[in-house]
Amino acid sequence: MDFFKEPKTILDLFTYDLTTFFYEDYKEVNSEEILDTVLIDYEKNLPWKEFDVFNRVVFRVFIEKTNITGTNHINVTFYADEGYTKEHIMKIVEKVTRITGIDDNRKGFWSSSDDENFEKGHVDRMWTLGKNENIYSLRLIYDKNDGLQLSILFFTNLLKQLGKL
Repeated sequence: MDFFKEPKTILDLFTYDLTTFFYEDYKEVNSEEILDTVLIDYEKNLPWKEFDVFNRVVFRVFIEKTNITGTNHINVTFYADEGYTKEHIMKIVEKVTRITGIDDNRKGFWSSSDDENFEKGHVDRMWTLGKNENIYSLRLIYDKNDGLQLSILFFTNLLKQLGKL
């Protein structure tokens, strides 16, 4: 990431290059079969903290048994195990909103309702983006019991949209 350049896409927000995930050490942490789909979770600890809080990333790969030759669908989730504050969450919302605009609930930057939700122990923001068949989403969830996570849903669609797949 070029620190002197304004981010233009979701991927510009991260210093870790997600497209290199499978080139380095990772481990399989979960697998399950649901109907005709196999889900496999691969995890790695990040070499640094993204957004100063996310210390690990999980790729969830969906493999359709009936579509062997198709592209696998992937969700990417960053996890912050500890050390985050409301200010960290506010900063993430601000950076994402600067790139994407309002979220799915027509909310922009951090608001008083976000403050209220944070005090109640749960913040959930979702931005659905992309065009045509390349729709993807970015979801930020804070839950006082489950922690903080930032997900890119339909990551492969984001890569297609950006011409990186």
